[in-house]
Amino acid sequence: MHTAFPMLKVMQIPPKPRDRSLLMMSEVGIPLRATEDLLEVAGSLIDYAKITDHTGLVDRLSAAWIKRKVALYNASGIGVLPGGIPFQLAVLQHRVEEYFHAVRDLGFAGVEISEDVIEPLPSDKREEIIARALELGLQVMTEIGRKNLDVAFDTDAVCRQILRDLELGVSKIYVESSEIQELALSNPGALDRIAALGKNQVLLFELGLNQPQEKAAWLVERYGPDINLASVGPADVVAVDAIRRGMHRKAAYRYLTEHSGS
Repeated sequence: MHTAFPMLKVMQIPPKPRDRSLLMMSEVGIPLRATEDLLEVAGSLIDYAKITDHTGLVDRLSAAWIKRKVALYNASGIGVLPGGIPFQLAVLQHRVEEYFHAVRDLGFAGVEISEDVIEPLPSDKREEIIARALELGLQVMTEIGRKNLDVAFDTDAVCRQILRDLELGVSKIYVESSEIQELALSNPGALDRIAALGKNQVLLFELGLNQPQEKAAWLVERYGPDINLASVGPADVVAVDAIRRGMHRKAAYRYLTEHSGS
């Protein structure tokens, strides 16, 4: 690609398909035209897109619209998943099998199996659900942590679950943004232990809605630019990429200061 200023250099991230420096964008069902506009300027930065208009997925957005949305992302090398709340609805309403079939038939790359709001599933039931999703050809992503912080965070148990999920064939595991925010203040060592299990390979750290750029800067500073980031809103994709590369105010323009003598 011929850029506007080919004589200038910045820190590079791997080209797609990437296995590190991943960015998963979360979008609340933005219009197809807005999706096209976003992909025009930032498609190369996004590895996965997650549709988090949970109510819309269940009660407003048509199957035909979802298929068109998925096709737009796929054309830019971006896999698409539904958010985890519809899965939790399916658990509560005893419709998991039907839900998985619908996810597959709509063209989603995979499914998020999360329990960040509902009561945690018994381990045998959870493993059975993961196995069934894999049987149907779905990529499985899971999540650790709770949105409402209503269960004490047990670092040992979380690490065991991450390792077990990987044994079961789970491809990616998110760290819930609410837990990251809490642990960054109260117990950053717990995050360090989790990150050591695969911060640049299988783990994605969610930014969420609350000060996402500040969270991105903290995570990149602590764990390096190769860290995988999730729950990045469409409006923050470009900024988060710049933070990763040390080319943003939130990252103190680190790339410039580190290369000031070169």
